[in-house]
Amino acid sequence: MAFDLNAYLAERKQRIEAALFAALPDGNRCRQPLADAMAHALKAGGKRLRPILCLAAAESVGGDSEPVMPVACAVEILHNYTLVHDDLPCMDNDTLRRGQPTVWYRFGEGIGVLAGDALLTLAFEWLATFPESRVGVTAALVGELACAAGALGVIGGQVEDIQYDGHPTREGIESVFQHKTADLFKAACRLGGIAAGADVAQLNALSAYADHLGFAFQIQDDLLDAATAKADARPELSCLDLMTPDEARAWAERHTAAAVAALEALPGPTEPMRALVESLQNRRQ
Repeated sequence: MAFDLNAYLAERKQRIEAALFAALPDGNRCRQPLADAMAHALKAGGKRLRPILCLAAAESVGGDSEPVMPVACAVEILHNYTLVHDDLPCMDNDTLRRGQPTVWYRFGEGIGVLAGDALLTLAFEWLATFPESRVGVTAALVGELACAAGALGVIGGQVEDIQYDGHPTREGIESVFQHKTADLFKAACRLGGIAAGADVAQLNALSAYADHLGFAFQIQDDLLDAATAKADARPELSCLDLMTPDEARAWAERHTAAAVAALEALPGPTEPMRALVESLQNRRQ
């Protein structure tokens, strides 16, 4: 029987959101409107790809995904912090995300900044309370996510992106793709592996898979953005600044094939991860 990716994603998303929403700070423990702003950010929808990858990675190295759920939620919380800050007037100045008012637009710019800050710190709070089943595992999880999210990871990629001057280079595009997109996919996979007891070779395989997945994902994003771009939008770095759509699709296909090849080194079930990266070629949103 063929693997049903849509059913798999729907079931995992439901599990993740149940865990995610159950532990959100409420108005009794957190000053309003901050609690509402954080909930608004996390409940705005999305595919939950990063936490799903975290759980799938744990299984791909022979582990159980259920104990890894808090780690997966931490990744999703941090991802949503990046979206909240991306939308701010000083960044992309977006008023809608997934058809809903962005956090800053609904609650004010100050609360938007603070809600993002609160989500960022909440992610590390979740990681810090992960049970220490092996000596050093909690510190390894915290360090992994901090490196991916910080100046040498997502934030560094964002800096490169907002400083884009309309003069693209292949090196610049690859650096932004790596740090703005691939690094958090890689963190999600490595965190799942670390929590499940992966060895160095398995973590290297997960890293390779996630890097190639991240590039394929961002290339497809650029193709989708080009199809819906507004004439008066500010210039944004895109691989289509240097290549044709057909060349971009071929580049994405090479990354997809490399991601699938990396899975061969893993001992557990990898069909969900294979199906996910292969599905990116048919993304519509």
